[in-house]
Amino acid sequence: MLSSARYFKLSPQGKPSFRERFAPPVYFYFLVFIMLAFALILQYLFTVSDAFGIFGVKWSVPGHISQFVEEWPQKTGLGQYPSSFTRGIEPKPIHSHNDYWQKVPLYLGISVGAVSTEADVYARDGDLLVAHEETAISPNRTFRSLYVNPIVDLLERQNPTTKYANNTRCGVFDELCSQTLYLWVDLKTGAEETWPLVAAQLEPLRKRNWLTKWDGETIIPGPVTVIGTGNSNWDVLIVNQTRPRDYFVDAPLLSFGTDSEKKHPDGTPLYDHTSSPFATTSLMEAVGNIKGAGLSSEQLQKVEGWVQTAKDRGIQVRFWETPNWSTKKRHNVWRQLMDIPVGLLGADDLEDAAFGDW
Repeated sequence: MLSSARYFKLSPQGKPSFRERFAPPVYFYFLVFIMLAFALILQYLFTVSDAFGIFGVKWSVPGHISQFVEEWPQKTGLGQYPSSFTRGIEPKPIHSHNDYWQKVPLYLGISVGAVSTEADVYARDGDLLVAHEETAISPNRTFRSLYVNPIVDLLERQNPTTKYANNTRCGVFDELCSQTLYLWVDLKTGAEETWPLVAAQLEPLRKRNWLTKWDGETIIPGPVTVIGTGNSNWDVLIVNQTRPRDYFVDAPLLSFGTDSEKKHPDGTPLYDHTSSPFATTSLMEAVGNIKGAGLSSEQLQKVEGWVQTAKDRGIQVRFWETPNWSTKKRHNVWRQLMDIPVGLLGADDLEDAAFGDW
């Protein structure tokens, strides 16, 4: 009897009342609360999934507008238009560093909005082979196959010949027709033997009038801007070239304003906006080792100074050899560079640069 009294309030007769005998235990209310909360969360997930197609599942009932939107392109055949290949891609000032290392060279960079790409080339057997080191050379990975031909394909898609348009000069991004694609050609072999091959292999772009050029008086923008770097030099690419010249050369940023800077006979700097859209250097060489989680205030001032020096000449800046690891340091440096801002952000991890939370 005493043990029973611990669990039931006894009536005057010593027995539990009817109400108390059938009252649910306390944990029952807790279970009800959990079930209701779970039902609300499940309903929220169904709603979000229906709206955004998460996991590829649509929870809408027949006749709902989401079903109409899902089925409209296939039913009407109106979902595509002539230049929709790169529809919805926002161009971003990202440079695909060593782009040929990407899983899909060129196209992956374009797919995330990178406006700049890079090909390292070796002159071998009368052709240009793309590789970072000689050990990586393959006869089928050529400048034509990885870059020139795909760029022609992209631009033909973005500049279709139709009843309403012909001979247009839109760039690769449907969202911004005027955005040029910077094509950096990093010469791994000597400029004298290699650049003539580059210039010749650009002919498919040249004959379609798709190259940015300098006519001796002004720069005429085009869908593709070719910049020689690596072993490229002023003497081979710029001096005594016929007009219009449809390629440019990378300028040595750290020589600007120094005694070692090359100049014309009249004392003006050799490199200006007519020869070089960009000046580049290694970030490590420009500011030294980055010891903390990002650029120190002193290092940041150096970077800002170089950027301003180039800007005064109408030249943009791109730094290479930026940190890849740790991710925190990489993100911090990216943010610091783009806050200045630099002209292009060099990146190996394109998806992180384009969509990462930094």
